[in-house]
Amino acid sequence: MLTQGETVEAHALRKRGWTVSAIARHLKRDRKTVRAYLDGTREPGKRKPAGPDRFERFAEYCRIRFADDPHLWATALFDEVTDLGYGGSYPSFTRALRARGLRPGCEDCANAGVPEEFALISHPAGGETQWDWVELPDPPASWGRGRHAHLLTGALPHSGAWRGVLAECEEQPYLVASLHGVCERLGGVTRDWRFDRMSTVCHPESGDVTASFAQVARYYGVTVRVCPSFSGWRKGTVEKANHSAAQRWWRTLPDDVTPAQAQARLDRWCQAKGDARPRVRDGQRATVGALLAAEPLAPLPAVPFPAVIEDTRAVSAQALVSSLGHLASCEQMTTRGYGGINLLRGCWGARQYV
Repeated sequence: MLTQGETVEAHALRKRGWTVSAIARHLKRDRKTVRAYLDGTREPGKRKPAGPDRFERFAEYCRIRFADDPHLWATALFDEVTDLGYGGSYPSFTRALRARGLRPGCEDCANAGVPEEFALISHPAGGETQWDWVELPDPPASWGRGRHAHLLTGALPHSGAWRGVLAECEEQPYLVASLHGVCERLGGVTRDWRFDRMSTVCHPESGDVTASFAQVARYYGVTVRVCPSFSGWRKGTVEKANHSAAQRWWRTLPDDVTPAQAQARLDRWCQAKGDARPRVRDGQRATVGALLAAEPLAPLPAVPFPAVIEDTRAVSAQALVSSLGHLASCEQMTTRGYGGINLLRGCWGARQYV
């Protein structure tokens, strides 16, 4: 491709009687390239496409998605069009979005500032898991969970790997059950667990661990680290995981999925997309998944901590109750290890995770 200056010079030399070969030798360019610019078949500043536009047939789909959700992440949209057959790279995809002006403008996003200060904290392999709840807005009405769904995320800051477990609420029994579920998905337990000042873990005023959660920590053999007040940057890895879960999984979740299906989609995304993110350690290229596999994690206890969850559920005319996204009979709930079921006024409760 000739620059503007080279194009001007080529036309000037042509008017002076220079041959195309002479101009090409003078500019150190190919003769066919010089001839194309002199004939007007090519213009300076416009690169000739290397092949057919692979994005063209996905442009309308992207326009519709941005019309429905102007703040949809480009990475989440790239995952969708890749599943639909788009074969280009992510930089080519974002370049096509910008060239066509598909994303609507947002003044609030354009004026968002960058934090003035941030901190870098070293994290040894297997040293710490960062935990946090994220409230996800507008779950499907069939879930019956009100205005928010609750996701507990656990992140390993050394490798950057994270997993999440959906829960019905953020009470301590659900927290304990979800902690075990996340550790199962990560493959083990780190030496420390870091939390913010959530009341199910510590006394928010002092930061001291509660007596009930201390039993959980002793059971899993971990040290509980509580962040100081107004110091969320100390668990920035899990905060970023929350952001990714909300934007790249929850925002693209169909409305007709059950909680169990949503959990399965999250597990697949973490393994296929989250663990494939590139990383550089000691000058060597790696992935999040490779670093996770090399982390020295302690094995989980043989059985989860016996946290008792008491729920109230309506029993249908067929003696079926809904739990964790599934319908099951009372006998099935008992045989599956959910504990005793009290059929009283059409309700049941007190199941035990063992």
